[in-house]
Amino acid sequence: MKVKLHNFKKYNKHKTNKMKKIILLGFVATMMVVGCKQEAKDAQVGAYKIEKQVIKGDSSETTYLASDGNVQYKIYTPNEYFYVSVGKDSSVGFGVGTYTSKDGKIVETNIYNSGGLDTAANFNLDITKTEKGYTQVLNEITMRGQKYKLTEEYTTVSVAATSALDGVWKQSKDLVVTGKDTADKTYNEYKVYQNGHFAWAAHNKADSTSTKYTTYVGHGTFTLNKDALTETLDLSNISGGAGIYNIVVTFNGTDEFTQKTVDSVKNVVDFKTYKKLKK
Repeated sequence: MKVKLHNFKKYNKHKTNKMKKIILLGFVATMMVVGCKQEAKDAQVGAYKIEKQVIKGDSSETTYLASDGNVQYKIYTPNEYFYVSVGKDSSVGFGVGTYTSKDGKIVETNIYNSGGLDTAANFNLDITKTEKGYTQVLNEITMRGQKYKLTEEYTTVSVAATSALDGVWKQSKDLVVTGKDTADKTYNEYKVYQNGHFAWAAHNKADSTSTKYTTYVGHGTFTLNKDALTETLDLSNISGGAGIYNIVVTFNGTDEFTQKTVDSVKNVVDFKTYKKLKK
């Protein structure tokens, strides 16, 4: 059977156009899926302050309010979460890990927390956006051998700012120079920067002879102008720790930086190096 050339060209052109439409529609659909996933993830990015926490057991219910002096901040980067808390009873807590987000549910995977736990435990959260922030519900959490339901209400405190420091970092080296002497004071510390807010947490022994661990946390706001970092610490369980800190930052690529602080009174210069967490 012979096919006239012009008819074949017409058929081939029609088929090509049809294939282009299919490919284009497939591309658009793919981008919509990717876009939705990215939007769902980015929707949680920011800094938040807790307003209310309710812990409900089989026969008990306890409520903690920020207005009573219970302070907790939680910061989400595109891939990690980080929270620090200081209770009115001086109790201290923190947690850092990675997370996934889909359809109003977040699964947080622990990296490290104030209990010294470095296991990859998962926490399944139901997230509901509110006018001021969001509410998260952890339907089952075990504490001291008992199961509870944990509900927390947060208010957004983010600012519209980005910086080269945004993300979660882990301390890799801490060199303290006192006069002519240099000492390695490296300890287990995590730090986060996101949307104009920062937080840090450490859980380590007071010294090499101690058997007890001490937890320290901090939160505040920051600005970065080239190599000049200004941190305004507004929450910490270190006595007298709140205040403004002027820090010089040196980047070694995008995944490592060193911060330099100077105490001219004590003649001490501190060089802390951090490496970025990678999912």
